[in-house]
Amino acid sequence: MNNSLSQTIESILFATAEEYSVAVLAKLANVSNEEIENALSMLAESLSDHAMMLVRQGDRVTLATRPEHAQLLETLRKEELQKDLSKASAETLAVIVYKPGATKAEIELVRGVNASYSLRALQIRGLIEIKYNGRSVAYHPTLALLESYGVADVEQLPQYTETKQKIASLLAQQDEQ
Repeated sequence: MNNSLSQTIESILFATAEEYSVAVLAKLANVSNEEIENALSMLAESLSDHAMMLVRQGDRVTLATRPEHAQLLETLRKEELQKDLSKASAETLAVIVYKPGATKAEIELVRGVNASYSLRALQIRGLIEIKYNGRSVAYHPTLALLESYGVADVEQLPQYTETKQKIASLLAQQDEQ
């Protein structure tokens, strides 16, 4: 077994910051579940002296930072929460607010860049929540977000219908290509 599959898995887990099942990783990499299991063992071993580690629950895996860094990361998160939203996070939030149920792929299509960091930052702030639709993940505004905007429903937001139509049109154009 070469290191290439292990690196492929690491890049998937790192880039998406999501958890995956062994079966989904096998499908993505076009290999058997057994090959994924072997590669996961290699990856876990290769990360043994790094700040990140492979976390596993049943057949689902993800990357996480080691517990010994928890206090430092908590301090950083608290500082992050006290700052204003970055432009990237504000754009990501706008897509979710004007298209509740947007997937990560749709958000990235509208924005044109990777949205992993912004999605994580918005989730930490309690502004968005994840809902699982079978195999896909959809992002929705939280009640706390609506409350902070002083609206009872997203449809009460400024230019809701027009903005929602623009996002839908952009996504439809991409589907046609």
